[in-house]
This record gives sequence, structure tokens and C-alpha cells, in this order.
Amino acid sequence: MKKILTRIIVYFLLPLVAICYCSSSRAQVKIGSNPTVLNPNAILELESNNKGLLLPRITLVAPSNPAPLASFVNGITIYNTATTDSLSPGIYYSEGTKWLRVSTTGSTAATGAWNLTGNSGTTSGNFLGTTDMAALSLKTNNTERLHITPTGWIGIGTNTPAAALHIKGQLVIDSLTAGNTATDSLLVINPADGRVRAVAANSLIYGAKKKLDIVATAGQTIFNTPAPVTDANKISLYRNGVLIAFTVSSTTSIEAEIACAAGDEIRIVQLL
Repeated sequence: MKKILTRIIVYFLLPLVAICYCSSSRAQVKIGSNPTVLNPNAILELESNNKGLLLPRITLVAPSNPAPLASFVNGITIYNTATTDSLSPGIYYSEGTKWLRVSTTGSTAATGAWNLTGNSGTTSGNFLGTTDMAALSLKTNNTERLHITPTGWIGIGTNTPAAALHIKGQLVIDSLTAGNTATDSLLVINPADGRVRAVAANSLIYGAKKKLDIVATAGQTIFNTPAPVTDANKISLYRNGVLIAFTVSSTTSIEAEIACAAGDEIRIVQLL
């Protein structure tokens, strides 16, 4: 029996004491190949050509919930196996108040990561944005260019949009098709607050147009215009419904190219 105890001490306890002494004196531990060659910067070193580190596999509940751990601990690292709206399998670490997922970039990026070079395999359920009451900001050159509030209002050039779409700066709309003045609306801007409103296109055209109906006398050629003449191209002269030519006689009158007969119906239409 005494020999057996001696062998146990020699083969098991003495190496354990040596390891403990080495660990306490150097404050370093190395597991794997070349255990006597230690990296002076590492408190724990793993070395192997064909094996890896297997982290604890834990089913998390939510990023803001430490469960199944009792509480959040700064720096603790695990491999999450749960798949939820806010979690996906992968390596997570605690920053003290929540779980953060360690993501990679490129073609090997973990599920749920948006890559700098684009993603493939996306579906209609994928989205870029937030899942809580937080705004979304897009920046270039570290300056915010587009801001989406938690309620969905979009600001371009401003982070305090006052409407569903608020643009601070110039707006260019390209490749427009021709409209219909009889049915379409025109957009007008209130100079006080910059809000865009719609008005009927024909209301502006008719509102900016004046007409004058005259019954001509025999031989009459000179007719007063509804407003001072600023552009002859904005005046139309009709005799009995037929458009006829004229010349500008003065700042307030035009002269028909032919003399009118008594009772001719003259209409002058002038755009302002």
C-alpha cells in the first residue's frame, strides 16, 4: 500500500505541483504544442496544427437579456445557438449591458451581416434599419446626409425633418414626360415654410391670361389691349373667331393687318 501511494505522488501529484508552481511564478499557461515555449504577452496560449478552441455553446434569449447567464460580465464570450428576430447563431460577447455579435465581412460574413461589397441570397423579409424606436442615419465623409426618424419621416440635408420628406438644398427632377394642362396639377411652394402644394394647371393659365371682347366699327384697325404690351408673342387677335395678324401700335394698343367691318366681333387674348 505504501508503494502504491508513493507511485501516485511521483506520477500525479509532483507534476501537478510543478505545473502550479510554473503557473504562479510565470502567471502564464500554455496548452498544446511546445508547452515550454511561451509568448511573453499571453496569459493563456493555445497552440495546435489541427485543433481549435471550442467556446461554450449557449442558447441566448435576447441581446438585452443575460440569460442563461445570471448577469452581464464585460468581455465574456460565448457561441450562441439560438435563432430569433434579433439573434442568429454565432460568436457573441458582452460589453456589460448587452450581447454583441462578432461579424465578419466579405463572402464569409455570418448570416445577418450587411457586407461592404453587397449581399446575395436576400429575401423580401430582409431589411436595412432598426427594430426599436431609434433613427437611421446615412453618412458620407463622416457627415450625415440622410436621416430617417423613428416615425418614418425622411430628412435629406437635415436631421429634423418637418414633413414626410424634407429636403434642405436644391432638388432636380430629370426625364419628365409632358403633362396635360386640362387635367394635371402644378406644384407650387409656400415661401413662408417651403411646403409644396398642388394647384390645377389650367387655373394658373387662366389666371395669368386676360381677354377683351370688342364690337368693331367700320374700318377700325386699332384696338386697345387688356394690359400693357410687353411681348407681342403673348397676344392673340381674333376677328369673328379667326386668328389674324397684327403689329404693335403702342404700349397699350395693337393694329390689325386688315380693317374690320362694322359689327365684327374682336377678341384680344393676352398672357401676362
